[in-house]
Amino acid sequence: MIEIKGVTLGYGTRTVIVNFSAAVPSASIAAIVGRNGAGKSTLLAAIAGDIETTAGEISINGKAVTTYSSAELAATFSLAQQSHTYWMAYSVRDVIELGHEEVSSERFKSLVTALNIDGFIDQPVTTLSGGQLQRVEIARSLMRDVPLVLLDEPFASQDLASIEKIKKLLLSEKALGKTFVIVTHAREEDLSWCDQIIILGA
Repeated sequence: MIEIKGVTLGYGTRTVIVNFSAAVPSASIAAIVGRNGAGKSTLLAAIAGDIETTAGEISINGKAVTTYSSAELAATFSLAQQSHTYWMAYSVRDVIELGHEEVSSERFKSLVTALNIDGFIDQPVTTLSGGQLQRVEIARSLMRDVPLVLLDEPFASQDLASIEKIKKLLLSEKALGKTFVIVTHAREEDLSWCDQIIILGA
């Protein structure tokens, strides 16, 4: 369970979210939507503990995010960011497996297949399109067995077939007990498969 209580967030002197509250139940999918600049990615970063609130509190499972240790945060959630730049020509396989050596090969294969990554699994990650890179980041975020997954624009640069594959994967993972918070520019009417829509800047 994520609880956001009276939160105000911003950067420097700019405030983007004021006195905002919401709650995300466990084993559910919540989509954060809103106009550009409404603070969608800022809120996601605050949930991840990367940005401190100006006021209010964000807690996960009854404990304030600001009191989590680095080890506790790593055991609680994973994050797939929208933009990730690679400078070294590692293969896609190496990037997904990096730091996940203990994960079973079955888990690796299932994610690669579900996200349609198998066709470029041995390709240098520096040669991928934006949509392909985003699916690689989603696969990385799901390799670890954590209860909460944060996804920043998972549908960015994806074609309709890829969007459907991502949705199907998230729903199947939710059925196993995972909680998802996603930032998206998708229209509200296209998010009926989510359990909750959190609107910022309305």
